[in-house]
Amino acid sequence: MEIWGYARVSGEEQQTDKGALRKQIERLRSAGCSKVYWDIQSRTTEVREGLQQLINDLKISSKGKVKALQFTRIDRIGSSSRLFYSLLEVLRSKGIKLIALDQGVDPDSLGGELTIDMLLAAAKFEVRMVTERLKSERRHRVNQGKSHRVAPLGYRIHKDKYVCDDSPCVCLLEERTELTVSDLARHIFNTFFECGSVAATVRKLHSDFGIETKAFDWNKPETSSRIVNDDDLDKIVFTPNKVNHPLRYPWSGLRWSIAGLKALLVNPVYAGGLPYDTYVKSKGKRKHFDEWKVKWGTHDDEAIITYDEHERVKQIIRENRNNRWASREENEVNPFSNLIKCSHCGGSMTRHAKRVNKSGEAIYYFQCRLYKAGNCGNKNMISSKILDIQVVDFLAKEAGRLANLVDTDEQVPIEEPAEVKTLRASLNTLETLPPSSAIEQIKNDLKEQIAIALGTTHNAAKESLIAKERIIQAFANKSYWQGLQPQDKRLILNGCVKKICVDGNFITAIEYRY
Repeated sequence: MEIWGYARVSGEEQQTDKGALRKQIERLRSAGCSKVYWDIQSRTTEVREGLQQLINDLKISSKGKVKALQFTRIDRIGSSSRLFYSLLEVLRSKGIKLIALDQGVDPDSLGGELTIDMLLAAAKFEVRMVTERLKSERRHRVNQGKSHRVAPLGYRIHKDKYVCDDSPCVCLLEERTELTVSDLARHIFNTFFECGSVAATVRKLHSDFGIETKAFDWNKPETSSRIVNDDDLDKIVFTPNKVNHPLRYPWSGLRWSIAGLKALLVNPVYAGGLPYDTYVKSKGKRKHFDEWKVKWGTHDDEAIITYDEHERVKQIIRENRNNRWASREENEVNPFSNLIKCSHCGGSMTRHAKRVNKSGEAIYYFQCRLYKAGNCGNKNMISSKILDIQVVDFLAKEAGRLANLVDTDEQVPIEEPAEVKTLRASLNTLETLPPSSAIEQIKNDLKEQIAIALGTTHNAAKESLIAKERIIQAFANKSYWQGLQPQDKRLILNGCVKKICVDGNFITAIEYRY
């Protein structure tokens, strides 16, 4: 019987100590783990490649193959009770013992479940405190005119101020010029003013620097990089920034995406300002750049572009966004809006051309949006007419299949998910204990998680039934679909279809909302 392990460090922890993940993995190997899964992610992030691969491998493993799963502390799994108990449910189904090396916790006992709940609640509280402390510190630094600690391309930080980075960066052989890091940033802005759009700038930069862009083959099976099952720990590579993040150099080269370059171009730091209040607190999403608050004049002497140039950049981006739909009439409706995806790269297929046939019918042509930036090799366009013909065949077939399952679906009651049952068991245990402020806080957190999980389950079940009903009603007869107005087609598709995958002139698959 084998012992598996899971190691996780945060990105900040790994940057501060390059051997943080190695130390944790070596400790698990010393404790007898034959296979160790790993992630470099914040504990608040629930989407992790290593942990998901661990769960998938445990599900398909034969019962009795794995004796135990080890990790150093419970918060290495995360601060989410929902995530932790999802893993715990899989372990229990396979008879696998959970072992935290630094915490003597037995999850199979009532006291162990209580201890786990308290540790997770403490980790969650700690995350909130750290978040509030960081927000407070950032507000203070902005008021003092200090940097955000991380310098964008073109700058370095000196005495809490942004100063131009004059270290050598890249040579342009054709022009026989050497660019420093700040020169490179200025070159990017000059190229944008020359090209007039973000996509054209990406292509020009790739041409200038000899960057070859290759489309990712989504059909090619990936070899996992999240398992360490030998002594070679040096193969673990940590990239601090996301592919589309503007803070790229020197970690990930000079290859750009449209989103990453746009984020760099609208960054007020380049014009001598400090952005703040850039996220919607309730949703955690980034605001539009016009809604950002900026403290100006913090490093005017070291600004790479002027304030007027910064405003010009934003104006060009605004105009390009409007031009994209300038030729579109107000009464035009695209039934396939935000639904068509490229089978080659997974990117969205956007409308790029339009023609009107002899009968006055408008026909639109869609192409992968990543092709223009050179990040996808799929240059083929597909027309709305072909989409309309093929999608009705797919959905009519699905309608026939669902019609045979209606009676069965209506008789199946909605069962609580396993994680809700586990949370209820923990809550019932806490109800028997003497009341205290700490226990009440944990109970409230558990009730909140149960409500969220149940709400999600019931809403998903309700939406699933509505989506199935729409497909059956709309596609039981193909002629009904052809007689609908575009706005009605869009309403039906958005209600029952999640995405339509396209390869060339063919729909390869449709993913439904259930």
